[in-house]
Amino acid sequence: MDSVKVSYLLPLWLMGVVGSAQAGRLQICPEHSYYFRDGSRHVALVGVSDRAMFTIWENDKGFSWRKYLDDLSEHHLNYVRQDVLSWDALLAPVNYPAQFSNPAWPFARTGPGVAVDGKPKFDLTKFEQSYFNQRIKPFLREAAKRGIYVELTLFEGFRASRFRESLYADRNNINQLGLRYNEVTSDEVLNHPRLLAIQHGYVDKVLSETSRFGNVIYEIANETGGKRWVAHFVDYIQRHPTHPSRLASAGEQTTSFDPRTGANDIVVKHRGGGGLYATDADVRNHHMALLRLRVGKPICHNEYFLFANRSTDDVNLPRKMMWGDFTAGGHSNFFDFTFWRGTGRTLNEGQPSRCPPTEILCAGRHLVDFLTENEIEFWTMAPHDELAAVEGKGEPHVFTLARPGAEYICYVLGDGPVTVTLRPTQGPLSARWYDPKCGDFLATEQRIEAKDRCLFRSPQFEQDIVLYVRRSN
Repeated sequence: MDSVKVSYLLPLWLMGVVGSAQAGRLQICPEHSYYFRDGSRHVALVGVSDRAMFTIWENDKGFSWRKYLDDLSEHHLNYVRQDVLSWDALLAPVNYPAQFSNPAWPFARTGPGVAVDGKPKFDLTKFEQSYFNQRIKPFLREAAKRGIYVELTLFEGFRASRFRESLYADRNNINQLGLRYNEVTSDEVLNHPRLLAIQHGYVDKVLSETSRFGNVIYEIANETGGKRWVAHFVDYIQRHPTHPSRLASAGEQTTSFDPRTGANDIVVKHRGGGGLYATDADVRNHHMALLRLRVGKPICHNEYFLFANRSTDDVNLPRKMMWGDFTAGGHSNFFDFTFWRGTGRTLNEGQPSRCPPTEILCAGRHLVDFLTENEIEFWTMAPHDELAAVEGKGEPHVFTLARPGAEYICYVLGDGPVTVTLRPTQGPLSARWYDPKCGDFLATEQRIEAKDRCLFRSPQFEQDIVLYVRRSN
């Protein structure tokens, strides 16, 4: 079978549509509210992240945050999600020195007394300025140069088994707040003046140090937070005088806070309601879950992974999830907090941290290049799964993003060949099959006259394929 690689000299308005131009100020597109805009450029977020970046940073085992950003830029990716700090990992550098050999913290270690890691206790009302000058701000600056937008997660949930390692545990700070693991982000914080003041001070500091950067989204908390506490901090950030962008996500919530009706600007999706990250059926479940979250706000599936939490070790899954998210009108971020640290099968294996696997970077690149090289105005399109059906061996799935009557992107999960039935409007159409695994168009372009039902027979393929149909002049 012939493989034809299509490339174009891109017009300036398309450069950086999903990532290669320098990042300016990200905002939600007023005309197309499921997507972002940076100046005149429309933005779909596609990325690869590790939550512990500011802890791993640049160490004596060969890992470099600059190379990490360079790898993303080289593959035209434009989205990362990073914890501002590792809240409950004081012992990680001690227990896993190959993975975490260059720790730092944004709070001042003043003492008196020593924390669980044998170093001075923290004062949660005072800050270590070097953390912002030498880690947070350089990272945001260099990310912006590479056209990368950064989602900063402000707070983290705590587990009982690891709370002794957290900065909030009385053993590790001089503030003596008397907290249990499940109280730090609960609604009870609003009735705890000292704790609330400390959290306000921390958010004030992050906002003041990062407000000049337009490539930032602020996520309140990862999988934690009482309903009123989350709503309080969404409002606090949006009203803050040093936060001009006002892009705030609540984060994935395990409480009754509803991101569809809350004041947050962005809806975040994790595993809840979508099941595991293991099979094609899971990809379909997450695609459908994103469709249920469509209420006029951008939807970011900002956490899926390999190995952890009974998920698969198949590196094809991130590619499938990226396309499943995109065809649901959403944004996508592979966020694997174990895979890069050695082989990813266990955290404490003595292998050094490493940059993202090439297979996953290329998965994102082929999606991004498909959009830019074909000058696809994705921001004008919407999910229309009802317009296409697929038949083939096994149980193939098809997801469709379309501007009905003009353009259709049909992503097919399964092994081929398959037959896709599409219901376009009348008119001349051109159709091509695209391999998302290698970034090539397969065979030659097919030109047909549209009917009530058009049948497209795919070439042989494995795992997945894309049918791209557009009205021809």
